[in-house]
Amino acid sequence: MGKWYRIGAAAVVAVLLVAGGLWYFRDKPTLTVSADFAHADGIFPGNSVNILGVPVGTVKSIEPRGGTVRITMSLPADTRIPATARAWVLTPAVVSEKYVELSPAYESGDALGEGAVIPVERTHSPIKWDDLVRSLDSLLTALGPERLNSGGGLGQALSVGANLIDGNGQPFRDAVRGVAQASELLAGKSDDVTGLLDKLNQLVQLLVDNKSTVDSLTGSVSQATQLFDQQRGAITNTIGQLSGVLGDLSELIQRHGKPLTEDLTKLSQLSGSILSRQQALTELLDTAPLGFENWTRAISPDDRIRIRLNISTNFAQFPAGKALCDRLPIPFCTGAGITNPIPFPPNIAGLLGGAAR
Repeated sequence: MGKWYRIGAAAVVAVLLVAGGLWYFRDKPTLTVSADFAHADGIFPGNSVNILGVPVGTVKSIEPRGGTVRITMSLPADTRIPATARAWVLTPAVVSEKYVELSPAYESGDALGEGAVIPVERTHSPIKWDDLVRSLDSLLTALGPERLNSGGGLGQALSVGANLIDGNGQPFRDAVRGVAQASELLAGKSDDVTGLLDKLNQLVQLLVDNKSTVDSLTGSVSQATQLFDQQRGAITNTIGQLSGVLGDLSELIQRHGKPLTEDLTKLSQLSGSILSRQQALTELLDTAPLGFENWTRAISPDDRIRIRLNISTNFAQFPAGKALCDRLPIPFCTGAGITNPIPFPPNIAGLLGGAAR
């Protein structure tokens, strides 16, 4: 009896172990997500997939797809990843296998579904050491004495710039602070500033059309750097004065900010009005000289302007004035009246029908 009892107990234990193993090694529900990388050196199937540094899955497969590499990852089915997530290929140490980092962690909103793909625009691969060294070599060669700095102009410009800034840190800092304070006021009127800049953009376009003149100006950069070097003391004083002016400007803006913003709005409106009436202004400038010339010709040699008026020359011609003229023969009734044309200034005695004295 004891023998069969032991055999039965062993059989039950064996069945439980087998059932537990089958349950543990069963196919668990997973979430499959892919990401396209520009390159994925050092990533292999089985490498870790992390979120905030915590391993949550593994790399399932790596598939070259033309100019990109698609890495397919397997994650637990209940893993939530933001729909706008990004993916990085990272190396935790100098001698260590790389892994895929998904970020940011999910908080709320849409999540990536089964089979979702993170596009290459939202993935990042570490630059290889050989590529970094090659890029630095190309940059230093381009800036070297055989290329851009063949005449020493670049080195001289850097030297002059360093000498100019040396010892002037505080004035530069004050100037930047003044500009920052002024910009805070302008930020509150961004729409007006935008409108003004749009109008100024049309003016700048005229400068772009004169590119040849601008190109000739760039040829004088080397001479300008020498001039700055010679005038270093004067430039230092100017920077100090500029710092003071910007401080005063900042104080002015703080005291009179509202009127200035109103003036800025009116300036934007004025510039817009001028541009909208450009054709009328052009016509006025074309016809104004002719009008002024005709006005000068209307003046006679004796400095008078002759005006022709179509009016009555005798007061008795009016019905209401005839009865008065019959009773009182005044000069207005019997004289010549107002003559045509009338000289200016007029002869008052002649208008009344009398003789000039």
